[in-house]
Amino acid sequence: MDVVCTDVLHISGAARRLTQSRGNYTLWAEVRKEQQVAFAREVALRQAEIDKLQEYAGHGFKYGGSSSQINKMKQKEKQAEKLINELTTHKLNLAALKEDMELSLSIQSGGDLDGYVVQLLNISFNYPNGPTLFSNVEVGITSKSRVVLLGENGMGKTTLVKIMLGQLTATKGDVRLSPNARVALVNQHHADQIDLTLSPLQFMQKLYPGNGSYEHTLKLRSHLAGCGVTAGSGAGAGSKNTDGSAFTGELKKDMQNTPASALSGGQRSRVALAAVSFLKPHILVLDEPTNNLDLEAVASLADSVKKFQGAVICVSHDQFFVNQVSNEAWVVSGGKVTQVQSFNDYQKEQMKELKKSAVGSSVSSREY
Repeated sequence: MDVVCTDVLHISGAARRLTQSRGNYTLWAEVRKEQQVAFAREVALRQAEIDKLQEYAGHGFKYGGSSSQINKMKQKEKQAEKLINELTTHKLNLAALKEDMELSLSIQSGGDLDGYVVQLLNISFNYPNGPTLFSNVEVGITSKSRVVLLGENGMGKTTLVKIMLGQLTATKGDVRLSPNARVALVNQHHADQIDLTLSPLQFMQKLYPGNGSYEHTLKLRSHLAGCGVTAGSGAGAGSKNTDGSAFTGELKKDMQNTPASALSGGQRSRVALAAVSFLKPHILVLDEPTNNLDLEAVASLADSVKKFQGAVICVSHDQFFVNQVSNEAWVVSGGKVTQVQSFNDYQKEQMKELKKSAVGSSVSSREY
C-alpha cells in the first residue's frame, strides 16, 4: 500500500463523512495518531472549562446577590452552553478518529516448557503417487522459538505444520511433540467454524461447559473480554456513574451476547482466537491468520502474538505481520527445509535472484 498509494480515502461510520488525505497509508496513520492525541486533549480541556463555568453559575447567590453578579452568572451559563455545543462537535470528531483503533488482544499461554516442544528427526514426506515434498528434515522448536515458514505456494509449508501437529504422518522419520505441550491452531478458516446462530458467550459455553456455575460463566466472559470481545458498558442515555454524576465514558458494544452472524469478520476472528486460547496453549500455530482481518486488526494480533509466552509457528504472506512476530525463518523449497536468519535476509536473497533474472532476460532480448 505504501508503495502504490498516493492518497487515502477514509470513510467514517461515526461522523458519516468521507475525507481525502495526500500521502501513503503510513503517513495517514501517523497524522491520525497525532490528531487522536490532540482531540483527546482538547476534549479534556473543554470539559474542565465547562465544569468550572457551571460550578460558578450553579451556586446561586453564594457569590453575592447584586444585579451585576447575577448578570455575570448568567453570562457564565451562556458561555458554558456555547462550550457544550463545541464539545459535542469535538467528541464526534474524537469518536471518528478512534473508530479505527482496535481493542487490545491477550492470548493466554501455558508458559515455557523445558527442552524442545517439537522435534522433527530425519523427516521425509510425499503424498501417495506424488513427488517428495521434502526429505531429511532435522529441526527443533523450543518455547522461545518464533518461526515463520517461507516458500512458494505448493512447496509444503502447511503440510510441514500438519506433520508437526500429528495431523499427517511422515513418510519417513520421527516427530516428537512434548507430552505436556498444548497446541492451539489458528488458520484462515478458523472464524468459519463458529456457529453463527450462537452468541460468542453461548459458543464458549458450548465448547467449555465446565460445571455450569456462575463463576465459570464469569471466567468465560473475562476471557472473551481479554480477546477484545466486549460485554458492553451497560450504560444508556441519562446513565449515572457510581458517584451519581452523569456517565461520560465510551459506550461499548455488547458483542458477547450478539449473534455471531451479526459480527464482522474481524470480530468473529477474535471469538475464534478466544476459543482456541482458552486452554492456555504452549504452542501457537498460525496458518495465514490475517486473511480476513483489516489493517488495525492485523496490528493488534501481531502485538498479542509478540506478548505470547510460548512457541510460535507461523505461515503467512503478510510481510508486516511476519516481521513483527518472527525471530527465525525456515524456507520450504526444492525438497528441503533450510533455516535462515530472518525474513529480511530471505527477502534480500529473493530480490537478488529477481534482479539476476531481470538482467538475464534483458541480455537474452538484446541478443535476439
